[in-house]
Amino acid sequence: MAPEVAIHRLLMLLISVTIVACSQTSPGTVPVRVTSAQARQAPEQAKPEVAMAYVYQATPDSLKLHFLFYDVSRLLELQRSATSLTYEVKDNNSRAVLLRDTIAIVAIPNPESNDAVSVRVTIPRTQVAAGNVLNLKLWQEFAGQSRKNTSFRVPLQPAMLGKSALLVRQHTGQPLIQSYTTTTDTLLLQDADTTGRMVLYRFEPEFVPALPPMSTRQEPQPQTFQPLDSLTVAATDTFVFPQQGLYLLWPNTAFARGLLVEPWHFPQVTMAREMLQPLIYLTTSTERERLFKAPDPKKAIDDFWLSVAGEKHLARELIRTYYGRVEQANKLYTSYKPGWATDRGMIYLIYGPPSDISRVGSTETWIYRQTEMQPYVKFVFTKKENNFTENHYELVRRREYEESWYSAVAKWRAGITDM
Repeated sequence: MAPEVAIHRLLMLLISVTIVACSQTSPGTVPVRVTSAQARQAPEQAKPEVAMAYVYQATPDSLKLHFLFYDVSRLLELQRSATSLTYEVKDNNSRAVLLRDTIAIVAIPNPESNDAVSVRVTIPRTQVAAGNVLNLKLWQEFAGQSRKNTSFRVPLQPAMLGKSALLVRQHTGQPLIQSYTTTTDTLLLQDADTTGRMVLYRFEPEFVPALPPMSTRQEPQPQTFQPLDSLTVAATDTFVFPQQGLYLLWPNTAFARGLLVEPWHFPQVTMAREMLQPLIYLTTSTERERLFKAPDPKKAIDDFWLSVAGEKHLARELIRTYYGRVEQANKLYTSYKPGWATDRGMIYLIYGPPSDISRVGSTETWIYRQTEMQPYVKFVFTKKENNFTENHYELVRRREYEESWYSAVAKWRAGITDM
């Protein structure tokens, strides 16, 4: 299959592959072991932070947008606290409000997203025009009748009306909103045009985990990847992705979308070989070489955490915390690679949920307030625009992060989980 020129350009905007990995723990850092009592000193709580993802589908008379809201800090049970979604379509030129409505949220338990809520908003086609904006507010209600809302903004573009198809999970009927799926998910192509088809290409790009925040290494130049094969799916067809990899859906369209296909258990990391990979942030190159060459990967992982913790109970607590963060990072930050391997995923694994998150334009800022366990630190991420994913952010790296990074890693290696 001959790849399209547009796909090459698209992917050149997408992926910068790191050729050489680096040791991310200072060989000279010798962590001091602390007791379990010290390890459980609780830091100041992070603030709840609600994020959003969405997909859309055009019909002959409307645009349907399917939203997924989730809590980055994992402090809120959205299915209990979320009560309603208010929205309005606004003409940014005249500032006129074209449409306003409120939707009550009815939580439907879903084992695939038990920490999230989904809502559908329908807008007349006539209001999907350049310059128009969909403004949303998700309302939450807590004990004591306190309320809060989180605002979101979705620019409306005429090109959105060209997308009549939607991928849904066959067994739930729910739209596939996340940027990933698995090799065991059965999907259905739901298309308003019954003669419609979806073309997709599969790639197998190499990737390595994020460089540490103080790295001064220059990013390598983007590379062009050749599609390995293609697949065409007709409207109303059910299918599964036959292989792991990076897929480009609806190429050469304004609504091209990327999808990472992982093993059946993703976003969890449960296989021993997979559990080794995220340890890159806590280990030296020598330790990693020994771990990956071990004849029994599971025993190697157990031995590593036991050597860090000093006793089985704390080792289990460290494993539960670390790989719980891996799973959450995969849910939140997966782009063209698993979430744990992205810049935001790396910071999330080592530092935990941020105290505050602010978003201004294409910049996302994470603040970790000073606690007994760690000093104040701020990380700034910039969104990298491309036609493949809306979820790719890169950290603004600085040499001054070095002390904070090694200190945080040393705490992990001293058995401290509450950071």
